[in-house]
Amino acid sequence: MRRLFPLLLLLALLASCGGPAGPVPQPTGVAPQPGATPDSPEGVTISFAVWDYERPIYEPLVERFMAEHPGITVVLVPLDDIMNVPSQGPESSTAMLRRLVSAADTAPAVGIPSEALGSALLLDLKPLMDADARFTREDFYPGALERWTVNSGTWALPRYFYLQVLSYNRDLFKLANIPEPQPGWTWEELLATAEQVSAAGGGGLDGQTYGYLDNSGGFQPLIAMLKPQGLDLLSTPASELRLDDQRIFDAIERIRQLYKDGVLYQPYSSDPNVPPQDPAETVRQGRVAIWGDVYIPGPDGNPVPPEGIDVGQIPYPADTPDPWGGLGGEGYIISGGTAHPNEAWTWIEWLSRQEIGQPGGGGPANMPGRIPARRQLAEQTGFWDSISEQAASAYRWALEHPAPLPTRQPDHLTLGAVSQAVSQAVSSPSGDTRQALAEAQKWLDETFAQQNLTPTPEPDLSPVLVATPEPQTAPEGATTITFAVPGYSPSEIRRVARAFREQRPDIFVQIKATEFFTGPLQLADVARTADCFTWGQAPQSEADFAALLDLQPLIDADGSFPKDDYPPAVLAAYQRGGSTYGLPYAFNLRTLNYNRTAFDAAGIPVPDGSWDAQDFLAAAQALTTGEGDARQYGYVALNGVQNDLLFFIGQFGGRLTTGAGQDLRPSYTDQKTVAAIRWYIDLYKTHGVMPPIRLYYKRDDPGFEDRSFEYVQTGRAGMWFDMGYGMFSKEGGFAVAEPAIAGGGPGIPMPVEPGQPDRPFEVGISPLPVGSGGLRSGDFYARGMHIAAGTQNAQACWEWLKFLSTDITSVYGDFPARISVAQGETFGQQAPPERMEIYRAYAEVLRRPSTPGDDPAVLYSGQLDPYWLWKAIMATVEEDADLAVGLEEAQRLTTAYAECVAGGEKPPACALKVDPEYQGFNVEDPGMPGGPKG
Repeated sequence: MRRLFPLLLLLALLASCGGPAGPVPQPTGVAPQPGATPDSPEGVTISFAVWDYERPIYEPLVERFMAEHPGITVVLVPLDDIMNVPSQGPESSTAMLRRLVSAADTAPAVGIPSEALGSALLLDLKPLMDADARFTREDFYPGALERWTVNSGTWALPRYFYLQVLSYNRDLFKLANIPEPQPGWTWEELLATAEQVSAAGGGGLDGQTYGYLDNSGGFQPLIAMLKPQGLDLLSTPASELRLDDQRIFDAIERIRQLYKDGVLYQPYSSDPNVPPQDPAETVRQGRVAIWGDVYIPGPDGNPVPPEGIDVGQIPYPADTPDPWGGLGGEGYIISGGTAHPNEAWTWIEWLSRQEIGQPGGGGPANMPGRIPARRQLAEQTGFWDSISEQAASAYRWALEHPAPLPTRQPDHLTLGAVSQAVSQAVSSPSGDTRQALAEAQKWLDETFAQQNLTPTPEPDLSPVLVATPEPQTAPEGATTITFAVPGYSPSEIRRVARAFREQRPDIFVQIKATEFFTGPLQLADVARTADCFTWGQAPQSEADFAALLDLQPLIDADGSFPKDDYPPAVLAAYQRGGSTYGLPYAFNLRTLNYNRTAFDAAGIPVPDGSWDAQDFLAAAQALTTGEGDARQYGYVALNGVQNDLLFFIGQFGGRLTTGAGQDLRPSYTDQKTVAAIRWYIDLYKTHGVMPPIRLYYKRDDPGFEDRSFEYVQTGRAGMWFDMGYGMFSKEGGFAVAEPAIAGGGPGIPMPVEPGQPDRPFEVGISPLPVGSGGLRSGDFYARGMHIAAGTQNAQACWEWLKFLSTDITSVYGDFPARISVAQGETFGQQAPPERMEIYRAYAEVLRRPSTPGDDPAVLYSGQLDPYWLWKAIMATVEEDADLAVGLEEAQRLTTAYAECVAGGEKPPACALKVDPEYQGFNVEDPGMPGGPKG
């Protein structure tokens, strides 16, 4: 498995303090006292950039601040819009910062490059601090202000920072008769301790004890080993790095041996013979002596310590470089182009004294190590009382001994080459370290040379002016509508809304992406908070339809709206009893994907939309070859058999349900349904063209293993269902699955990972084998737009939805729902040709309305429970039970369950009432998983 740590580390380093630009004169001023009114009789407006997901946190803070400072208005501008601007290629962090400080007076300190510290892009806060009699530097913990103090100036005001500490298993230390670690220890002491504890426990590779869980994949220990030898990789430029240095080779070899001996532990391996492990489970089992950031979820999802283990906590070694064990965190900046430095300072200084929770209502202590930068705020919020005494002691020691900041900005090419070399050497037990280093050096030399062919442009550090924020409220006389966009990019929708505003200045669309809900998000929840909104699937339940406005009167009254511009099969999912409860925005179609190389080898024609179920079986039989681990299956049910099984039931003319809403009932004994299920089971039991059928429908079933992705990725599947190319990328009209030899950088080979092909094969896509059966609503995925039943602005929402329905910004690789848009020039220019061929191939079946009740989601709607259906099928698969008899029993129990639910009882109570031996997922226990896999 490729590790994320080096990449995250690289990003952290590139954003850390380094060699700054020269000083730029900054304005000085005296911050106004609380409640003071600025000079202008109209007051002053300043802007603050905030991420959409944090908006609910800052909106009440802005209201409080403006109440306390009546002369200052703070306008929130979307940071997402500023940072997510479409570009033609990679953009430097300096260019992104320039865009940020040109759009907002104040902002979070996001990815500040070192060259910007001391430049005209940022305001020096030191003169404002010095002039503010209320400001006390001593209120900040050591290192907090210093992190942003460069060249005699301070360029950000800290709000929170993060400290990492290590946990250790006291029981293992006692068992090994080894003293517990003490603050101030070194990396050499950590590794020696890990070696002693591991040896006393018998060695982690024997399933007993590991010394240290290394989340960095060897990179962190390597840095620590080399620095005492005079090689500081964090300050070595790429032009001076030589990976054939004996010190690097010796250090990596030592790390490899520590992994082999179980002293160091990594839960994931590139060796296909070593199964992945859950690091949290290994810690819980008491098999790890020392570990860092391991998430062990409690009943409410918050992290908890491993139960039954005496856990101690200790700071990271004192010689840990800052990006891993020292200070890192959050702060606020003021644009160098602000016209109101005093008011901007008043705002961010006030903010730094407030408790800033986590999105969704969490407090500052809900993330381990998230500590207020100000002492007073830490005490006021009870941070130290919310953690254990030993954790507090470890944090306090780290606060009092901050690691020195890097003396220069680390070279990303150096870090990239070293991280890839150590990762390859450590993850491949049979690998050659010298070869790994040589390949990494080759990549480094070639990349460095290529980079020098295209000199990096000088960063633009010239002065900026902060733009006036766009209107936050509707102009006089205009109608304001709130439009919620769960699952969509608010930035993209806002750009469409600006274009709409130019055409319809009488309607002001307020994009809303800021609501948080304590439970699973439901359509009705969104409808209560907005006039109109997007939703990721067609409405399903009675609660869904009750929350939606019927659009049919608006459609009938609008002579300009093309009523026939939607495929009936897609639109039908939004219609019920002559009413229309939404407009589909985009949809995707299930496809029959196939191994083109396997078809060629079998000498059979590739599939097309005219196939029926028997054509499918014949092809699957021709494609099935080999035995055991070399067996190639003609068909594999990707991600579980449920959806595919329901498709074939439809092709046989069967249905699993009748009725709708509270009248929804099972139809398991329909003869066509029984025949379809028997045919599908025979694909495995009689014909052997698919892997064993397994349905995960019982909550106490520990043995479920879905290998479908492995079969497909390794070329051992002839056909499978997906949505487009899925996991494969398209090249030249079809996808090519290549062996996994390309690593994290060009020219750096990586070992073949589990689930990767031994040889390349071509992947094609075709329409489903629909024959004359047509499509069912479960065969496509639709996203739609709706108007809330309780809105007072239905007509304004209707005008906005019509406009949005013609935009393809948020189609995200699907097909636009409107036929004229899907067949239009704009979409045709960006859609791959083979995708358009699929669209045209489905044109006929899309003209036939589908039946919403055939959507697999109906089985899980609450009115039904598929437990007894899956149980009957698995009894036939595993015990050769009579399918018809099993389905009759499933029909009886599911009908009784549906009638119980329709009578008003809760689903879990109904499940046990009709079947005292029920083992499904319909239970009251909130800690249970939410449903079956597949």
